[in-house]
Amino acid sequence: MKRIESEELLDEHDVPRADMERSLRDLRRINKYCGGVSVYRKLVRQFAPKSIVDIGTGTSDLLESVGHVPLRVGVDFKIDHLLYLRDGSRVHRVVGDAHHLPFRDGAVDLVTSSHFFHHFSPDENVGILNESLRVARNVATTDTRRHYLPLLFVYVLGMLRAVGRITRLDAPASVRQGYTVAEVRDVAARVQASKTQVVRKWPFRWALSLSRA
Repeated sequence: MKRIESEELLDEHDVPRADMERSLRDLRRINKYCGGVSVYRKLVRQFAPKSIVDIGTGTSDLLESVGHVPLRVGVDFKIDHLLYLRDGSRVHRVVGDAHHLPFRDGAVDLVTSSHFFHHFSPDENVGILNESLRVARNVATTDTRRHYLPLLFVYVLGMLRAVGRITRLDAPASVRQGYTVAEVRDVAARVQASKTQVVRKWPFRWALSLSRA
C-alpha cells in the first residue's frame, strides 16, 4: 500500500463533543482488545522506568495501565482529550507540543507514544524523536503497520457500526498513513541515538526503541 497522508477528524477543533467522546471511548477499547495495551506494557517493562512522559496521550489509558510506574505524565495538544475520563486518574496531564516538549533535558526516564507516529511525515518524526531523546535517555513508540488486513478490519468494524462516526472515518485514514517496518527503520537511522531497535509486534504493529549515549 502506498502511504497516503490525510487529516483526521478527531484532531479538528470543532468536533461535536458527543462524537469526540465516542471516538475516545472507541480508541480505549481498541487499545484494550486489539493489542495496544499489551504491546505498550511490554515496551515499558523493558526499560523499568520510574518516570514516563507519554506524548499524544489522549485519555492516558495506556499510562494508566502501567500503574507501577511512580511518575506518569500524559502530553497532548487537545485539552478536551486530556480532561475526558480523568477523574480518579493518577496520571498528570499537560497540554503541550511534541515538537517542543515543556520539560528540561533529561527530565524523565522514558518518553513513549502509541498510535501517534503515523500523524507525521518522516522529517517531522525525526524531529519529534530527537526532542524526545532530549527529555529522556530512552524512547519507545509503537503504531499500526500499514497493511491491507488492518485496513479491512477497521472497515468491518465500521460496517457493523461497532465504532462511532469519527472512528469509522479516522481509522482507515490512520492505517493508510501508517508506516511499514522498513520505513520506520529509515526514520530511526536519522535520529541521534546510540542504540536503535525496530521490531514487528502482533497484531500488525511495530515497536521502535531508542537510547541516547
